[in-house]
Amino acid sequence: MISKPKRNKKFGWFRRGPLENIATAVIGLGVFMLMQPFSIFLYSHSFKFILFGTLAFVVVSHFPDE
Repeated sequence: MISKPKRNKKFGWFRRGPLENIATAVIGLGVFMLMQPFSIFLYSHSFKFILFGTLAFVVVSHFPDE
């Protein structure tokens, strides 16, 4: 019988799946902010969201799966 490797309880929250989804949502929000015609404030901060989401995705992609 093969057992699963034990997760480190200290870093149990740092898993790839949910955090990649959050980073992808931040990128999507930034693209939405870039393309909307309503607010110059949202447009002016869209690059920050896209950049932060991309950097977060790169970092999170190095986290363990389980």
